[in-house]
Amino acid sequence: MSDAQPDSGAFVAVGRVLKPRGLQGEAFLVALTDFPERFQDLDEVLVQMPDGARTPLRIGSIRAYGNRFGVKFLGVEDIEAVSRFRGGLLLIPREAVHPLPQDTFYVFEVVGLAVETEAGEAVGRVVDVLSLPGNDVYVVDRAGQEILVPAVRHFVRVDLKAGRIVVRDLDGLI
Repeated sequence: MSDAQPDSGAFVAVGRVLKPRGLQGEAFLVALTDFPERFQDLDEVLVQMPDGARTPLRIGSIRAYGNRFGVKFLGVEDIEAVSRFRGGLLLIPREAVHPLPQDTFYVFEVVGLAVETEAGEAVGRVVDVLSLPGNDVYVVDRAGQEILVPAVRHFVRVDLKAGRIVVRDLDGLI
């Protein structure tokens, strides 16, 4: 569950532009997706800068360098031109994300969902998802207090259509 959420709109971040690589306008790129192979199929992206400005760019090439990638944007020919995109997020349309197996969700799908108990008692809203070795954990804001809920099928049921997560009524969990 690693696709980052740049905003609640129609785009999803799949990478972050790092420092320039060489002098020909290539930059390092770190994947923000569980599917880095998707980079080979990208033709166009939006690059969203930290200030919110977005620039549409065409991909010239992407190649792997260990756990990072090198990205070359068409028309970006030197180190100065590519440096202006450092720190930017590579956005793709939300409908272009890879389909996931049943009962598996992207972070951007879960953040913002209402959380309630099986009895219908409101618990709060998911504000973050922690990816831990054993399982993910939903960080739920309950009136200013953080509650950690294991994202385990035995404890939670995610209903995207209803916009909620139902948590089993277990002593000490909520």
